[in-house]
Amino acid sequence: MKIIEVRTELFPIALKTPFKTALREVQALDVIRVKIYMDNGIIGVGEAAPTPAITGDTQEGILRDIEQHYRPYLLNRELTQPFQLLSELKKLVSHATSAKAAIDIAVFDALAKQQHQPLYQYLGGTRPSLATDYTVSIGSEEKMVNDARAYAQKGFVELKVKMGLDDPEVEVAKLTAMNQALDGKIRFRIDANQGWSPKEAVEIIQSWKGLPIQFIEQPVKAHDIKGMAYVTAHSPFPIMADESLYSLADAQVLIDHQACHMFNIKLMKTAGIQGALEIFRLAKEENIPCMMGSMIEGYVGMAAAIHFAAGMNTITYNDLDVPFMWKLTDQAKKQMGFTINRNMLTLSHQAGLGITMEEGLA
Repeated sequence: MKIIEVRTELFPIALKTPFKTALREVQALDVIRVKIYMDNGIIGVGEAAPTPAITGDTQEGILRDIEQHYRPYLLNRELTQPFQLLSELKKLVSHATSAKAAIDIAVFDALAKQQHQPLYQYLGGTRPSLATDYTVSIGSEEKMVNDARAYAQKGFVELKVKMGLDDPEVEVAKLTAMNQALDGKIRFRIDANQGWSPKEAVEIIQSWKGLPIQFIEQPVKAHDIKGMAYVTAHSPFPIMADESLYSLADAQVLIDHQACHMFNIKLMKTAGIQGALEIFRLAKEENIPCMMGSMIEGYVGMAAAIHFAAGMNTITYNDLDVPFMWKLTDQAKKQMGFTINRNMLTLSHQAGLGITMEEGLA
């Protein structure tokens, strides 16, 4: 199977409401879709989501790296040794994890299509459905309580709560109010997106003792491994690394410094499925629970994340609620390769990612 063409296109994604965290606010975005055409008629599709506040990747940078560096490298290459090919490709440009992820996802889509399997089965998965949480964006206490109630009524039993912008006493009060409003029946996942100092984090987390909290995600700055280790040592709840974790090397540093209890794996950070596999396998060896997460992505990026989570069988948590945030047309629902219902995501039986699109080099 030889690569004969690589094409990119901007694909608009509209959201129902703005998504706000300690790092950014997203109202709508254009993702970069990549199509890799094979000489046997297969088209592998991938996607990159620009998230400059997190990965540093801009729309312009992603397009430049794919069109100027990756496309020339890929043309006329055989996919007989895909892992070697992807490893070599990822050395062409430093960082640029989202652009690399787009190529990686397209390659895995093509490989699964070649075997006539959905990607999750190609990766070793057995079940096409999984449950996700839903994210409560940063807002006033009243708004966050009302949002939490609404999501619980829609069937979500776990809520990820964004924090990291307010004073400690305000952060504590928000979660306490949400828990009271929900009668203690909903499990919380707290994500500060690097918004606290180590001392603030411990102070806030200690105040939540007894609440139904599953874990605290990335409480301090990504580079502050010492601070992460301090919070991990003093927290009554598990600590999860997100922005501190991009690569296998990062995972090993976090383990060596006892800087977290859990990993959040995102394909836009790991440069795609190959990198995510490396981190997940190490985590499994070290008995570290993992969550599958995502940025604010499009249909292809989210399909890939869902397939990866289903393909690993033992992913502990899923934070894959972005499809519930999209403004979906009837046409999009038919094309995106999976269905959504209450808190469940179910993959189609189509080969690869299951993304429906035109065939051929028209």
